[in-house]
Amino acid sequence: MRELGVEPDLVTYNSLIYTHCKNRGVDKAYKLLDEMREKDIFPDVITYTNLIGGLGLIGQPDKARDLLKEMHELGCYPDVAAYNAAIRNFVIAKRLGDAFALMDEMATKGLIPNPTTYNLFFRCYYWAFDVGSSWRLYERMRSEGCFPNTQSCMFIIRLCHRHGKVVQALELWSDMVSNGFGSFTLVSDVLFDLLCDEGKLEEAERCFHQMIELGQKPSNVAFRRIKILMQLAKQEESIARLTEKMAQFGRLAPEDCRRLHHTAESRPQNGDGADADILRAS
Repeated sequence: MRELGVEPDLVTYNSLIYTHCKNRGVDKAYKLLDEMREKDIFPDVITYTNLIGGLGLIGQPDKARDLLKEMHELGCYPDVAAYNAAIRNFVIAKRLGDAFALMDEMATKGLIPNPTTYNLFFRCYYWAFDVGSSWRLYERMRSEGCFPNTQSCMFIIRLCHRHGKVVQALELWSDMVSNGFGSFTLVSDVLFDLLCDEGKLEEAERCFHQMIELGQKPSNVAFRRIKILMQLAKQEESIARLTEKMAQFGRLAPEDCRRLHHTAESRPQNGDGADADILRAS
């Protein structure tokens, strides 16, 4: 660049610092930071966030936290992404107390933790098989008005499945239905596995119908598993209801088509054409 008479600007330096930090070359990144200052190019929040992430990669979470303080002193105020990078460093170092202290500090700076912030902790609890701490964090998340994203929900629902926590799993599902967050398809697969494992077919059918009402298609795998358990429990009417609902979303397996035709033929004809519409959809 310089040979062509083009001097690097802030964006150029940020790109170089990011690359060095990603490759654990933090010393080289700091040299670039010094060079920026010599040229009166003021680092911005992206510059510092890259450095914070790089310091975490080389096992220096405390120095990264000090960088947050330095940012404040220089009038370059950290944003949520900068705090998330610093929190991540402490979580990786298994220093959750320090990580939570930074999350609390965010509130004093007028910043609101986002789902990514919470997911740093959820991931840690997930690998520690700690459903209790995960659920308490979820309750804190709700109380602070932060809706989980799909990743948050998956960490929680998988822990509930692992520990057989039906009540908590259904509460999470109810929150999803009420507030519209998370992927219903991904979460429901794990939820239906849990409910089937625990023999909660009534709850599984209810959640299945809730998905349909929201215009969400349950996976074929979930449908098959619920149907098999209902067959074992001789719940033919429930199977018929689920099969009819699945037909709204497209092609069914041959045996399910036959079941649907049989159900339609056995109903009293009321002239409204509803059954015919369902059969055509299958």
